[in-house]
Amino acid sequence: MRKTGDIIASLFCILIGAAVMAGAARLRLGTPSEPQPGFFPFVSGVVLIVLCMILLLQALSGRGQGTEAFGELWRPGILMTGLLIYSVVLDDLGYILATIILSAVVLRVLDTKAWLKLAGISLLLSIGTYFLFDRLLNVSLPGGILSGFK
Repeated sequence: MRKTGDIIASLFCILIGAAVMAGAARLRLGTPSEPQPGFFPFVSGVVLIVLCMILLLQALSGRGQGTEAFGELWRPGILMTGLLIYSVVLDDLGYILATIILSAVVLRVLDTKAWLKLAGISLLLSIGTYFLFDRLLNVSLPGGILSGFK
């Protein structure tokens, strides 16, 4: 029995993956040993397309897993909205502040109830990844309104 929901979802995500790959191709891709800004988005688009092709083939053959048709749709909706807003405000707010807010939203959607725990994890994640990428790996991240503190 064909799984219509899986077919529609996989086709939609294949289109998204193709759009990501097209957008990444406009940037410099580089090589695996010297990646440029478009390399990881391009690879992510390829991975998304491959995984969605597997889902599409399973759905067409009727071998998809029997799961709940629709779960809590507000959770992925909030996550997608959060990622969209993150991409818009990243340059203005800077990596640290934008990532603190995004990780707090993600943790809240994942049912983290304790606000102190949520704030601590968000702060540690943001500052930790900033120092890893910006300081140790020399990947330039947007400073935003905190750029004077570098």
